[in-house]
Amino acid sequence: MENTASPLDLFTRLEIAIVERNEAAEAFDIFKQDAAMAHAPDPGAAPSVSSDDAAEMAAQEAATFTAETDALLNGASDADLLDAYRHSGGDIGNPVAEAVLGEIRRRDLSI
Repeated sequence: MENTASPLDLFTRLEIAIVERNEAAEAFDIFKQDAAMAHAPDPGAAPSVSSDDAAEMAAQEAATFTAETDALLNGASDADLLDAYRHSGGDIGNPVAEAVLGEIRRRDLSI
């Protein structure tokens, strides 16, 4: 049987990626709090989870989501970018609108 479902549009894929990024960031913040509490050192001892380790893990997580978003934007056609921007309403503060607008400007496209 042939799949007749249309693929997700760029706006929807970016929206999903950004929601996943935000959820992962929130979960990571909770993880850091839990890890710090679970690994609290005895008085005078060094913590077993350092802030440098936590910062490195957060940076890796952010890089993963940034790479996913960049790949979506870089792989999109000009028409898909413009359509995604129109779909977003171009609202300031809308992370999809801002990401797409950045790529539109990078490509020097007219809105």
